[in-house]
Amino acid sequence: MTIATSSSSAAAFTYLIPAQIPGAKHATTTNNNHHRAVTLSNENDEEQQSEAGDEVIYRPTISDDDAASIKSKSSNRSSSSNNNRRRYTTRQRTGDLPDVHWRSIPMSHLRCHPNFQPLPPPSQLSALPTKEHVRYFRQESWQWDYLHRGRCTTSQTAAALGFLESKAAHYLGIPNSLRRGGYSAWQRLREEVPSEIENLTELERVLCEGRADNNNNSNATTTTSDGAAETYNSWRPGTKESERLWISSQQLRQRRHNNNITTSSTSSTSYYRRKPFPFSAKYIPSLTRDELRQRKMYVEHIEQSPSPMATRMRWGNAQEATSVLTALNYFCGLDEDTVIREVGMCGAGFDPDVDNSDTNVRDGALLQGLSIGATPDALVCHSDGTVEVLEVKNHCPFVWNKISPHYTGNKGGGGGNRNRNKKKKKLHSNRRRRHQNSRKLNDDIADDYGDGEPAKKFAPKHYLIRDFHLERRIPPVYIPQLMMEILCVGNAVDLDGNAQSSSSSSSSDPICKSAVMVRQTATKGAIMLRLNRDEEWITEMQYFLGRFKKEYVDTGIIPEDNFFWESGGERYHKFLERTKELSESVEFVAFIDHQKIQRVVFENGVKGEIPLFLDEVDVEEED
Repeated sequence: MTIATSSSSAAAFTYLIPAQIPGAKHATTTNNNHHRAVTLSNENDEEQQSEAGDEVIYRPTISDDDAASIKSKSSNRSSSSNNNRRRYTTRQRTGDLPDVHWRSIPMSHLRCHPNFQPLPPPSQLSALPTKEHVRYFRQESWQWDYLHRGRCTTSQTAAALGFLESKAAHYLGIPNSLRRGGYSAWQRLREEVPSEIENLTELERVLCEGRADNNNNSNATTTTSDGAAETYNSWRPGTKESERLWISSQQLRQRRHNNNITTSSTSSTSYYRRKPFPFSAKYIPSLTRDELRQRKMYVEHIEQSPSPMATRMRWGNAQEATSVLTALNYFCGLDEDTVIREVGMCGAGFDPDVDNSDTNVRDGALLQGLSIGATPDALVCHSDGTVEVLEVKNHCPFVWNKISPHYTGNKGGGGGNRNRNKKKKKLHSNRRRRHQNSRKLNDDIADDYGDGEPAKKFAPKHYLIRDFHLERRIPPVYIPQLMMEILCVGNAVDLDGNAQSSSSSSSSDPICKSAVMVRQTATKGAIMLRLNRDEEWITEMQYFLGRFKKEYVDTGIIPEDNFFWESGGERYHKFLERTKELSESVEFVAFIDHQKIQRVVFENGVKGEIPLFLDEVDVEEED
């Protein structure tokens, strides 16, 4: 953070927080009434500014004597207060036990949010008016897994388009860790499609009535085909359960009104009651130290063989609902009538056996009979009737520590089809040398301290915290996923519950014309970007997916390296070029500051920050 000063004496108050400088006005973010310090220097240090939460907005003027006096008083005050602080109030930057559930709000709790429309339990659905109604099955249900057999979903779209091959990935700037060729997509699409999927009656029997746990469920309801959509629109969690988890902003405003509390009140009313609540609803549950200890025991068990890739995947799954809540708070803050809807797999209406409308005939010819599907993280339903796909990406803060005894130079990715040239051989040689040096360091520690707790204390930790800096772009590797979701949702069953598909006539416009991506971090906030529907790009995507099915899936030939790079010709290269253009030309929606993301907090009476690592959660308050 750069601060202009009137003289060189500004260096005298380096390391003082703004509150210690007379005349300096500052905006301070507090956590349980603790002010966090920021370093004042002549260099741009955005990392320290973000961690501190203090931003100086006034140029201080101070003499050298005053600065020395203030610094002396500050050091005396801070030393006397250190005994009352917990050791984990300062963010730990390395550790062996990453907490992938760090301050996360579970999906089961998000379903009770007043502005979130959840899907009903699978046992509540007993009829499928159309094939597209399979989107009412939740992602964690067995029905959702069943529908993936032989279907090209978003997890396989980029691979089937050849984007993850070495040449195309290099052109698009896709990292090595995501390159894996087209074999996985070929293998998925070679799976036999269940025969029941081709017949709506059989599909309804298998998904709605084909399992004993659904037939014998006492909570199951008998729903007619005309009322299946009403089941989705009317189902809500129990009122008592919702009130136990959330208090809506309307209820909070009503309480302030009843108690005559205003933002300008100067009575003895506490500050947090006078301040307007920043989110659409207040989350009631909090975290206890006992819960942290129990979580630590679980993580100690699964981290016996550390894996950064597994940690990344667990982080993304655990933090998904929290990121959806970030989007909910933003859009509902603009319009209280906006609703975030849960959705299952869309796109079954594109199956070749659905209908003979002009739109489906065109798409079927491009796709060569390929079944497609997509499951967005949610749908943003605005009050004006527009619908947007919501996709969230949670950037894991935990990365390998290069001096860890478990570090091998492998980042945990697939690597794809790499060129083994001299430069990369030298890179791997350097990694091996660092690994050997870390081994020697750990051997020396073991010789000095043995295998007990002292050795664990001084040994290098497995993970580091990475501060992910967000860019105003959507990486090209995610463009196929978002466009596939826009395509499948835009031609899905109408969100009002009508059984008619929006793709039933060529003149009707798609419901969904854009997608919003939330890229959220643990330390640097979140960014929201919008990708608009591009019909030409979607047509090209369908064309090359159809070619992949015809040339490789139907013939049983395993796709060669860099397929489509040569055979696709100029058309494929223009397709790649347009993908890069879309990646760079997305619409910026908003940046959400780290302090404005709603997460779980400590219970009342527990001071300090919730740590990202669980290594020291059992440290008690010092005497």
